[in-house]
Amino acid sequence: MSLNTGVYSASLQKGSALVIAVFISVVMLLLVAALSKLLIASSEGVSYEVQGTRSFFAAQSGIEYALTELFPLASATVATSCPGTLQNGEAVNLTLPPTISFNTAGLQSCTAHVSCRERSNTAGEVTHFWLISTGQCGTDEVQTSRTIQMEVWQ
Repeated sequence: MSLNTGVYSASLQKGSALVIAVFISVVMLLLVAALSKLLIASSEGVSYEVQGTRSFFAAQSGIEYALTELFPLASATVATSCPGTLQNGEAVNLTLPPTISFNTAGLQSCTAHVSCRERSNTAGEVTHFWLISTGQCGTDEVQTSRTIQMEVWQ
């Protein structure tokens, strides 16, 4: 009984390992490229979410600042009109700046644009205030903004 070595000889199989190695290398390269693209997209999403949260807190700080102007803690008097705010898009009395820039850690490069409208009821007993604050944060690459609206009355 003899083995037929002519068909399966080692000399006829030269280069098959090279083809398998190239195939595995290409598959690994594609896998690394796909994972790196996924990682980049994930980091961009996290960046937008962080900037969006910072924008929300900037807008909330703008609302809180406007509330301290309307209802000061050190005074027993309550405002009957929007003090120093923007009213219907036109500057009225700018003791409250329409745009607030933040220098504190966590809100650097953030601003809040605050506006206020008021309306008294027909009897003049209650004044309603509508506060709108838009916080904006970011760099040239990533810009986010969040808007908070609040209705308050005395």
